[in-house]
Amino acid sequence: MALLALTLLAGACGDDGDDVVTDEGSTTTTAAPVDDGGGDDGTTTTTAATSEDPVELPASFRGVTSTSIKVGVAVPDFDALQAAGISNYQGDADIVFQAFIDEINADGGVFGRQIEPVYVSFDFLAPESQDVACAEFVDDHEVFIVLYGLLTANNLCLTELNDTMVMTRSFQTSELKERSGDTLWLQLNASDDERVRILGSVLHEAGRLEGRTIGILASTSQGDGLEGRVLQDVLADLGYESTLLIGDAGQGDPTATANERALFAETYQTAGVDYLFDLTGGGNTAGDFADAGFTPEFAYKAIGPAMDGAADRSILEGAVGVGEITESAMLIDEDFVENCIDVVIDANPDLAEEILYLPTGDEQAAGQRSWVNPIMIACDQTRLLKMIGEIAGADLTNDSFRAALDELGPVDLYGYGQASFRSDDKWDGLDEFFLQVYDAETDAIVVVGDPIVVDR
Repeated sequence: MALLALTLLAGACGDDGDDVVTDEGSTTTTAAPVDDGGGDDGTTTTTAATSEDPVELPASFRGVTSTSIKVGVAVPDFDALQAAGISNYQGDADIVFQAFIDEINADGGVFGRQIEPVYVSFDFLAPESQDVACAEFVDDHEVFIVLYGLLTANNLCLTELNDTMVMTRSFQTSELKERSGDTLWLQLNASDDERVRILGSVLHEAGRLEGRTIGILASTSQGDGLEGRVLQDVLADLGYESTLLIGDAGQGDPTATANERALFAETYQTAGVDYLFDLTGGGNTAGDFADAGFTPEFAYKAIGPAMDGAADRSILEGAVGVGEITESAMLIDEDFVENCIDVVIDANPDLAEEILYLPTGDEQAAGQRSWVNPIMIACDQTRLLKMIGEIAGADLTNDSFRAALDELGPVDLYGYGQASFRSDDKWDGLDEFFLQVYDAETDAIVVVGDPIVVDR
């Protein structure tokens, strides 16, 4: 099956938008605003989706007018990822997000306001292009919130520096949340450091760590190895010793990374490590270690993204992780098909066959697009935008949007499971997890046992 994706490919917007090409070469698209004619005194009156009576809505915050909400969608260049050897080709963001935005707008918008999407493309591997994307969202378009987000700490350009809320699939840590201050960084998944805590506990409860000599590989790019230290503490509390190494994890050139991993392989082998937690989140770590003669069993905080760059995934047979519902399971989930897949197909009937096909990892490496994950994320994020915005109501601001989390209650997210949010200390949603194992023969991630619901 296709491996779990992190991001979407940017593209053009719907027929009613205006394309703007920036000096940097990226393209943004802004949907045409809705004009309801206004009143005789120059004010605009609209009917909120949650009220039977007309409500005069204020232009309450940056990107929020009486009739519209300007929403950014950040999407990376998947051609650049392919060129870098990261075989994770996804369906186009403009197509999937626009389908759900059109549906919400046709149903009255968010508390009577229409969503105006602004799509900005960026190179997932080039931090400077993400700075440009941030500037476009904040300065050029003054959006209310950005969906899908940038890469990891680059989202702080939005939250910490410019008081612009962001919604991502992943990338958040407790440190990044704290740096965001009062500006909401909402995440579908569990934060990365929370996920590694859960990973260690679940594998212990499943008996998979008994008698193993454990190693942990963390990255300097993730809080200087913060996740590795978190996991090492969790394992120590459970009675396990471990060898922690923190490296560049692919942030430098491939030759330097391979040399570093050869040294790490020697260190792990000297320590007798036969079970390795790879927290680096991608690349061909297993291949580099195999080239150095080190072939442990692997555990990942999320199997799919960690395996995207593996040249030979057969060496990852039996790798485990704690993650969400698999993409193959989503394709046969009737609610997801009806409420998410069918919405995109109805808007793009010529893509029906491609959308319903789940390519293998090798087919994605060859450029075959996978649509399930981007549809799933766009479906969830736009639904959350509407639900939280309806609770926030007429006076829609950063503060009212964040406070609305306390009234939201538990929600079921397509492809993830049960989630919950709190305005003060829980901006990462996922509470339901599955133990997953990689089957190299079928190139599939297999769910083991029943879902595990964690009280967070």
